[in-house]
Amino acid sequence: MRPTMDALLAAAAAEQQVSVRWLNMPEGWRGAYHLPSRTVYLCTCMSECDAVPTLMHELAHVAREDDGHQARPVEARIDRLVACRLIAPPEYRAAEALVGPHIGALAVELDVPRWVVAAYRETLRRHKIVA
Repeated sequence: MRPTMDALLAAAAAEQQVSVRWLNMPEGWRGAYHLPSRTVYLCTCMSECDAVPTLMHELAHVAREDDGHQARPVEARIDRLVACRLIAPPEYRAAEALVGPHIGALAVELDVPRWVVAAYRETLRRHKIVA
């Protein structure tokens, strides 16, 4: 079952003891985690469709005790973990059968941002899985 924003916010507060704040962020930024203040920041410009996976990504940084942006391989690994929590193989196969391989069409059909579809595809490629 896909996590809701309310469930993620509750888990952030209760299980991980972090605050989540929304603010205007620099262009291209969706979220960030600041370890010293135990605060996750999310960009106010995001829809819930974008904010849920972004918060999931930032909460993975919380669990790792990262502070700020990490090296590209770490960020990509977290993106793949988020993608695999949001997209199940049968859902992906059905979406691709319906709309084809276009990443934007798949994102709309699966109700996730494009970066989640890209990360999911990278997981398939790395594991040589045919969807």
